[in-house]
Amino acid sequence: MNELILEFLNRLDALLLPFATQGERFDMYHLGRSALIMHYGLRLATKDIDIVGTGNSRLENKALELLGKNTDIANLLGVYLDVVAQAIPPVPRWFRERCRPVAGNWQVVRLWQLEVHDLATTKLKSFRHHDKQDLQALCDKGLLEVGKLRESLDAAFPWRSPKEGDGDNDPDTPDWGTALTNFKRVEKYLNGELRSL
Repeated sequence: MNELILEFLNRLDALLLPFATQGERFDMYHLGRSALIMHYGLRLATKDIDIVGTGNSRLENKALELLGKNTDIANLLGVYLDVVAQAIPPVPRWFRERCRPVAGNWQVVRLWQLEVHDLATTKLKSFRHHDKQDLQALCDKGLLEVGKLRESLDAAFPWRSPKEGDGDNDPDTPDWGTALTNFKRVEKYLNGELRSL
């Protein structure tokens, strides 16, 4: 699977090259399962390459036009680019500062690896079956710490007080309550109180 992700990135870089001005880069802040596969060696499968969107990048729009869902090349490769808004997962407000650049021979693409707790936080709101699998795999590899995950979670919801329990049942911040409940489940798993997520 990792080879497919690299092939996708190489193809995207080559396709974007004619559209980029000299020195222009397409910053890709890597999310989702493909990030777990590529950066943490997890043996999983995915059909998309998730990145945090800027919402106004010319190269981002061109990348989606070339390799977004249901495009010819993406269908041929079997994987497509999916751009998500920063508030959708959500990601901690500081996530860009904690990202590390990923080495590659790309001329336009610049791939960024999220700090592992920031990446894990993006899975706490939806907490679908595959999100639980992904979080459990990160826990099992010893990559997550409760305190650091809570810090990332609090930073992902900056409009609410970081006090424990604040907003749990607040109708104005239902996503916070959901994410906090799911965080508590991960905390119990890390503490050995649960056998699975």
